[in-house]
Amino acid sequence: MNNKAPKTFDMIPSFLSAPVGDLEDLTPGQIAIAGYFCDNLERPAAGQRYLARQMRYASQSEIALAHTIDLGDVNVFPLDPTKHLKAVVSQCAAVLQTGARMILVGGDPSGLKALGLAARKVMETDVPIVSLTGDPIKNQPIILSVDLQELAGNWISQSRSIAGFSPAEMVTQIGATQGQIIAAAVFGLAPALDARGNMETQVALMILKALATRLKVGTN
Repeated sequence: MNNKAPKTFDMIPSFLSAPVGDLEDLTPGQIAIAGYFCDNLERPAAGQRYLARQMRYASQSEIALAHTIDLGDVNVFPLDPTKHLKAVVSQCAAVLQTGARMILVGGDPSGLKALGLAARKVMETDVPIVSLTGDPIKNQPIILSVDLQELAGNWISQSRSIAGFSPAEMVTQIGATQGQIIAAAVFGLAPALDARGNMETQVALMILKALATRLKVGTN
């Protein structure tokens, strides 16, 4: 007789400890977070595709935010840019059509481009993409661009500049963003995959939490 204790398996971590779901689980106003595993198309830099995975690992001690769901990763085809863009746009549009607000995490800025095209498809008009340093746009839907390369060099290991925002400044700017944010992309960080990457991943997680909190507000 085998007296070995049964194996136990830990739950797969999710963004901000949110429940894991799919399109049919989404409701209007919910915050749907998805990973973007692509870093070779626009402003390519190896390692950006790992951001979503590392942030999920870092989320294990987080208390889940209400009305937030982890959709997993969007399907990508980075070796076929035309097929890739069409697929990502279609998936993001399907999320926005439910009335949920979407956050795309990780990868290069091509994810932001796809999110903009998806919003235009759903809204049947161009939806402005606004950066944290851009001019405020009130009384209309917008997409928020959160480029983690804008963090100061002492916060990230592969920075292009010493100057930049502190994490607290970026969080404050996210909270103060004007307009009706229907979607956002947070990207541009290639976290180190060892102990060195812990700080920058925790910083990115703090920014994601601020972003999800801001999207819950809707119009500011």
